[in-house]
Amino acid sequence: MTFPFVLLDDSTDLIIGHCTDIVGLDGTVINPEESYHQIILKHFVFSHEFQQYILQKKEPLSRYAYVGMLNKDDHTIGYYGFFIHDTIKYHKLGFPTLASDLKLNVSIHRLISAQELQIWDQWRISLPTTLNQWATYDENGRRAWLSVVKSHNNMNITTEIVEKTNDINEDQAKTFQMDGTYMTSYASFFCALGEAMNGPGGYYGSDFNSFIDCTYGGFGAIAPFTLKWANHQVARSYLDNNAWHREIDWLRAENERLGEEDFEVEIGNRPLYEAIIENLEHQGITVILQ
Repeated sequence: MTFPFVLLDDSTDLIIGHCTDIVGLDGTVINPEESYHQIILKHFVFSHEFQQYILQKKEPLSRYAYVGMLNKDDHTIGYYGFFIHDTIKYHKLGFPTLASDLKLNVSIHRLISAQELQIWDQWRISLPTTLNQWATYDENGRRAWLSVVKSHNNMNITTEIVEKTNDINEDQAKTFQMDGTYMTSYASFFCALGEAMNGPGGYYGSDFNSFIDCTYGGFGAIAPFTLKWANHQVARSYLDNNAWHREIDWLRAENERLGEEDFEVEIGNRPLYEAIIENLEHQGITVILQ
């Protein structure tokens, strides 16, 4: 049987097991008796190595773990972390001998949308090979695309970028071309910026804070460099004050859904388009509008 999901133990790096599907990653299933999210791992099979570990250490199942997205070659292409609260003691109860649904009460740092899972299904078959594949999605789909990009690149970007950078000379690495044709929202800007810096499916931040982190290294070019912004008029038209306020409202609603405290954001007192250019230039990036 081919499994699209793997469950990994954070502390030991052991594979806990595999499953055919996961229900509840989007937060739709809530345990009525607890404040935790409940996920259901369909047709879950525990690995032999993890079973031996639990039998030896006599630990409960409760632990920090990651669910990994597997491609057609069984390589992990992205993952999401959560804490498992269940204290099931399999060293006393014994492990299931057949594949069965495993219900877990977990704390998830970030919920995963249905669209995000659909994009992962596409990436399992083939990673993006052309620019602007994200542009076919609506706004929620573009957010989902950006989340997939972030997860995939956080796991793989360092090695890939080092290899790419070794293949281009220093002068070429200092100038990048960004296509602004489909830049109609905050998420769209970061989809386009990531691809400008690192090619199809590339990542270079998902908000202002993570973008600033990227300019200091680890995700491609280190500032200063030049960014040529083609079709910038699209963003000038769409990324106004209202676009910024919509993004702030969305982030706060997401935090409320996760039960997290409110947060400080840069004040949306000017068009988002202007704020983006200010943030780029503040990091030493020369912006050429085309």
